Amino acid sequence: MSGFAADWLKQRAPFDLAARSTELALGFRAALRRDRGDASSSVRIIDLAAGTGANFRALAPLLGGDQDWLLVDYDPLLIAAQTGEINVWAQQHGWCCSAMADGVLVESEGSQWRVRSQQLDLAQSLERLDLEACAGVTTTAFLDLVSAAWLDKLAALLAHFNLPLLATLSVDGRREWQPSAVSDMHIQQAFLRHQAGDKGFGIALGEQATPYLKRCLTAHEYRTVSAHSDWKIGADHAVMLLQMAREAAIITQEVHPEASIETMQWLAQRTAQISARALTLQVGHVDLLAVPASSATVT
Repeated sequence: MSGFAADWLKQRAPFDLAARSTELALGFRAALRRDRGDASSSVRIIDLAAGTGANFRALAPLLGGDQDWLLVDYDPLLIAAQTGEINVWAQQHGWCCSAMADGVLVESEGSQWRVRSQQLDLAQSLERLDLEACAGVTTTAFLDLVSAAWLDKLAALLAHFNLPLLATLSVDGRREWQPSAVSDMHIQQAFLRHQAGDKGFGIALGEQATPYLKRCLTAHEYRTVSAHSDWKIGADHAVMLLQMAREAAIITQEVHPEASIETMQWLAQRTAQISARALTLQVGHVDLLAVPASSATVT
């Protein structure tokens, strides 16, 4: 799967960062330490569909200690952008970022974070990952794009290697424009129908992905907990609001071309409200922490 532009990932990054559940991230940290023994050693983390490395940048400071990240993605353009994004981020925090033969090394206050990249078609080659050598798996904004069969495979692999999972920012189907409009339901239904298409992993589960994976992992004797991680896009975020409204209109026109006039009227209304700073949007997401029952307690 490819097609997510680095510019879009950068645009959404601050909303992602504000929405994430710190509590679940700290639960993941606890699971990592219990799962692989010595808490003082470097923990190895594999990030699936890593994009430009947002998960690493969000989680590394929370996890603390020495870390070894493998950022896995299929898109060579996103992989190429990872080093630059990490370098800028490190400089903003006053940390040293240096090139290594196979990646970059970020040195923060008393910790070293090694970051490497791997190009891999996760739709076909998930089993090729070196899961035995890692302490945990993460992913962000990804579960809703994959199929039930793919999640079955992921759950089985996690259970086989007794690994905790932190999956953040999966769409859960809620989208609330304020003030509401008559056509909101029509727009939302088109979005949900579009989301259930094939994104390269089979028919996507969309908003049902997180509940489905929870059931899969529970069957593998995992303990799971989820938390809302909603985007809250305020009236002052005109660029993001306009991006979301235009995207919604384009998707609706693709799904329901016969309702083009209604869709464009909705977009015109929303555009005017954005210009007047009279519109907000909350987009429902959910974070999921899953931990093998034998290794840690999830609260």
